Amino acid sequence: MVEGDLVDLTLPSLLQVMSRECSTAILRLHRGDNDGTMYFAEGVLVHAVAGPVTGDEAACELLGWPDGRFRLARDAEPQPRTITDRLARLVIDTETTRPGTGGSQASSSERSGDEQLLHDLLTQLTRLEQDTTRLQEGRVEGGTVAALLLVTAVVNSMVAVVTARCSDPGMRPSQVLPRLAEDHPYTQLLGEERDRISVATAAGVLKSWKNNPESREQLYMELCRALLDVLSFYGNTASTFFHSNREREEWRATFALFVDGLTEAINHAEAPKGSHS
Repeated sequence: MVEGDLVDLTLPSLLQVMSRECSTAILRLHRGDNDGTMYFAEGVLVHAVAGPVTGDEAACELLGWPDGRFRLARDAEPQPRTITDRLARLVIDTETTRPGTGGSQASSSERSGDEQLLHDLLTQLTRLEQDTTRLQEGRVEGGTVAALLLVTAVVNSMVAVVTARCSDPGMRPSQVLPRLAEDHPYTQLLGEERDRISVATAAGVLKSWKNNPESREQLYMELCRALLDVLSFYGNTASTFFHSNREREEWRATFALFVDGLTEAINHAEAPKGSHS
């Protein structure tokens, strides 16, 4: 059994060890009045519990803990699989198998700043992965309008990250959207409100659509593609915040994986149930 403080040995470092050693174990976490548990089978996260929640939601909550205590026990009993394959891959294969992190410490504040930025961005993606899974599994009630709003919320999460760190007014949606519209005309149906993407106009068009369902579905897909263009722009902009090539390239690879997954979810879901609502 291994015990310690997450300030000294971070959760990403623990996950790296679990993956590299293909461990089957229980990782118990404690922070203030909160407790959580992560279960691994041969290095893969299969089950997570955080208070009353389980599965992906619990894993994302625990990944957001900046501190706390941990206790690692080997040879865990078999557990139900509540973690989706997508989240398990995102957590283990991208966040934790980082080259060159085998115990060496950052030699400068710039380096540790890059590592912290990467950790924060990847934690954000694991949380957003829940929305991708909901879309993939058709668990979005309210039809195309609700699905469009969900995709917009994902995009705005990345917009918020970039605009919070960058004072350049050219990064505001009001400046970015016209540039993107040159390549994707449907971007013109997107708007800006309080430095965030707004789909009020687009949602109104979908709600009042009177033509055949096929053309309505096509409009929905084009709007989603326009939103994906916006997401890619801001995600690629985030890569410019890194000083280190290693963290920059890791972010680019991870972000590309996330965008591919969201694109697949949108294409798989196509016209969500209740698309006439």
